[in-house]
Amino acid sequence: MFAGILDDLAKKYPAADAEGEQVKTGTPLIGGNELEHAALARAVLKLCADDTTIRALEQNIGARYPSASNKPLDVFKDIFVEPLYEYLDEQLDDQRAILALLRKYKQKCEWFQRETLFTAWSGDTARGEKHLAMHLYEYLHDQGLEFSIEPTSASGKADLVAAQSSDDPLIADAKIFDPGKSKGKDYLVKAFRQIYTYTVDYTQPFGYLIIFKTCEEDLKLALTNSEQFTPSVTYNNKTIFFLVIDIFGHEHPASKRPGIKAVEITEADLIEVLSTPPQDGI
Repeated sequence: MFAGILDDLAKKYPAADAEGEQVKTGTPLIGGNELEHAALARAVLKLCADDTTIRALEQNIGARYPSASNKPLDVFKDIFVEPLYEYLDEQLDDQRAILALLRKYKQKCEWFQRETLFTAWSGDTARGEKHLAMHLYEYLHDQGLEFSIEPTSASGKADLVAAQSSDDPLIADAKIFDPGKSKGKDYLVKAFRQIYTYTVDYTQPFGYLIIFKTCEEDLKLALTNSEQFTPSVTYNNKTIFFLVIDIFGHEHPASKRPGIKAVEITEADLIEVLSTPPQDGI
C-alpha cells in the first residue's frame, strides 16, 4: 500500500525528482503546497536512502535550512520525514474509511435488504447489475461521497465506475457473481482487469470491486493479502480490494446449509489475466 501511494505521489508531481536533486546539491527548496512538498520529501528521502557516497547526507541537507535548532538531523526530520509521514497516514486513513463504508454497506444489504436487492436483480437480469450498482452509488452518495458516474477514461467509457469530483477519484465497480447466468469466474477475473486498468488510467493506488452474489454457489477468493478481512491483490503498486455481498435468498441459515460447490479465484488467476490480450465484452 505504501508503494502504491508513493508511486501515485511521484506521478502527481513529477518535477519533485529534479527538485530533490537540487536539494541534494545545496539548494534549500520547499514545496509550493502540501502535495508538492510531500512529493519533494519523497524524492529527497529516496536520494538519501540510495546514496552511498556522501556521508551524513541527511545532516548536510538539514544544516542548509534556517532553523532555531542546532541539530541538523532534527531539522531534516521536521522538513522531510514528518510531512511525508503525515501524507502517507492521511492517504491510508482515506482508504480505510472507504473500506469501512463498504463493509457497512455489505452488512446493510445482507441483513436488511437481501430480498429487495435480489428481486431488483432477478426481475430484470438484463439491467439487474446496473440496478444494484446504482443502489451502491446511492449509498455512497448518502455517506457524503461526491462523484460522477460513467466517466470516460483512456481505456474507453467505463461501464459502472464511480469517480469522485476531486483530484482523487474513487475507482469502484459493481459486478454480479452467478455462474448460471454466464457471470462466473471468467467474468469476475475480467472485471478485475478492468478495475486495474482504471487505476492506471487515473493514476490511483487503490480500486474496489464489489461483487453481488446472486446464486447458491459459493465464491472463494484465495488471495494472499487482506485489510481488516477485506481480500485484496497488489500488482505493480496497485491494490484492488474485493467485497462480496451475498443477496441470494438461501432457504436455510448458514449453519444448516448442505455442502455447496465453491468457485475459487486465486491470485495467480488474477495476475495472469493482466498479461493476456483483452477480449471484447466483460
